[in-house]
Amino acid sequence: MSDLSLFLSQFLRRPSEIRAIAPTGRATAREMARLITPDMEAVAEIGSGTGTITQAILGRGLPPERLELYELNAAFCDRLRQRFPMVQIHNLPAQEMVNVGRRDLDAVISGVPTLPMPDELQTAIVGAALSAMKPGAPFVQITYGPVVPLSEAVRARFGLSHEKSRRIWANLPPARVYVFRQKL
Repeated sequence: MSDLSLFLSQFLRRPSEIRAIAPTGRATAREMARLITPDMEAVAEIGSGTGTITQAILGRGLPPERLELYELNAAFCDRLRQRFPMVQIHNLPAQEMVNVGRRDLDAVISGVPTLPMPDELQTAIVGAALSAMKPGAPFVQITYGPVVPLSEAVRARFGLSHEKSRRIWANLPPARVYVFRQKL
């Protein structure tokens, strides 16, 4: 089964889990991974889906044993384990990373659909990521909407500044990538 077929079947079976209509496009995945360097000690990807962003992260030269993935969907986790056997994969929600993962992360790359989430869930996810990250490390978030994908209240609570990419039209739907950092 292709990644698109798997994605669409999971979208139809579990619409509350899968908020996108297609896997992340390669151009968007490259933009999400652009800050990754081979010398980073540890990176986490949350909401990994079928692995397009994972492939882009590894394509930046990060050794697979320094990457850990968090994905809620079990079928996606099975696909990720087949594609990336050297990467540590957790079939857990993103907010659980604080309980099971590495500390001192150099970056967290997020494919989790934060825009439609209530502030409490955004707070749990971002708070877990920030507690596992090095000070000032980037939290990279994809969005398909026209506004910042983390609410103003969540950004204020954690003291986050952000920069955004240009709109990436080679994605279905068109996407934008935000890089959030805690103000030091």
